[in-house]
Amino acid sequence: MNGPLPPSDAHLAEPRRLDVPSRDQLLAKYARTETFCRWILGLEITVGTALWLLWAVRGFPNTDWPAWLALALATFGVFRFIPRSVFLNKKRLQDIRPDARFGDHSRDSLVRLAGEVFDKLGLPPNAAPVYLIRAKDVNAHAVRCELWPGKRAFNGVFLNRSLLHLLDERELACVIGHELGHVFPYAPLLSRSYIVHAFVAGAVAFSAVQFFPVPATAIMAPLGILWALDFLVALPHARQSRGIEFLCDDFGAQAGGLLPALSGEVKIAAENETRQQLLLQVLEARQRGSQVAIGDLFEAYETAVPFGRADPAAFEREFGQLLDRKRARSGQVSLGGFLQSLSGGDSDSSDAALAETVEQLQTVLSLPTLPIDRSKYLQGSALWTHPLAGDLVDHIRADPHRVLFRLADEVDDRRSTHPSASRRILFLHNHHSSHSSVSG
Repeated sequence: MNGPLPPSDAHLAEPRRLDVPSRDQLLAKYARTETFCRWILGLEITVGTALWLLWAVRGFPNTDWPAWLALALATFGVFRFIPRSVFLNKKRLQDIRPDARFGDHSRDSLVRLAGEVFDKLGLPPNAAPVYLIRAKDVNAHAVRCELWPGKRAFNGVFLNRSLLHLLDERELACVIGHELGHVFPYAPLLSRSYIVHAFVAGAVAFSAVQFFPVPATAIMAPLGILWALDFLVALPHARQSRGIEFLCDDFGAQAGGLLPALSGEVKIAAENETRQQLLLQVLEARQRGSQVAIGDLFEAYETAVPFGRADPAAFEREFGQLLDRKRARSGQVSLGGFLQSLSGGDSDSSDAALAETVEQLQTVLSLPTLPIDRSKYLQGSALWTHPLAGDLVDHIRADPHRVLFRLADEVDDRRSTHPSASRRILFLHNHHSSHSSVSG
């Protein structure tokens, strides 16, 4: 599926979204977002201080157990992300077995690469640990949770293992740089001020019990406050999520280079398209009459999908073997094969949800694609050249009625937190090409 795509005469009814902002526009918008965060933070400090002064002047009239319970739940509830972070199945790159291999990468090469990225971006090497997660999603994420700006608590970059099997060294450097962008230059202030959130949450919850001194308030008030704070902390990123992604793409390209950044974008999007196709095969087989429980199907799918690039033929064989073993353990008769061997059943509601998912995937995977030979873009960053990158960009711009990848956000990414792969490619090429010409 990652090779040449057949030419398509089909077209989208409307041209897809391909406009991209400039880096200067994004930086100006991010600066306004940080100003908004400072106003919110100032308001939080004012409200919290005013409430505690009020009850201090009044001599804390209502100090039975509901007030203290509300205070504790709201204050410590702000830090409820800590157990999830502590118990996440992760391992620092330095703690991986020395003989471990992940595609072309080893423990030592990953540690060295991460150090080079930190150095290239001007960050201290201990600014944020880089972790490996044993996950098959082709993804990575970052966390910046600080008590106060600079007082880091649980900052970190988390790489899914599949990325290591899929990407070469320079492409991976761009991903690490991108995630570091979420930790440092482009982490909104409200995500770096948890001590203030805890201060005001405790004050408001304690005050709620003062005004409504009933036991139920001790539970309901903290829950409502924590929900409101979650919304508030997420609001700046929600207002500029795609803009921040663009800026982090640029940060990653500064670490690994323009061509590796473009190469990585293409590889990841192509892999996600392939996995979408494999998932559709599984769900269509279930819809055609298989009676294996949907949960078992998804479990087999997750097991059969490899780390790194998925091969449809190998996936089909592995998936069929997994289902055969499941049937053998449950005493069912194996019919053999992949699509022909499914059996079992599920509830009407599950089948309705399944039908909706299948319809959505079928629609996305029938999108008309650009008639280009993808294989030359999927051979690794070392084989990319600036003319090759320019040729891809020209194809994207010249035909807005076809998509580069059969992914939902390729048509319009406004409902997604991330920009489409096509827009990311255009943004990176626009900014770095103009920057190179100015520098030259």
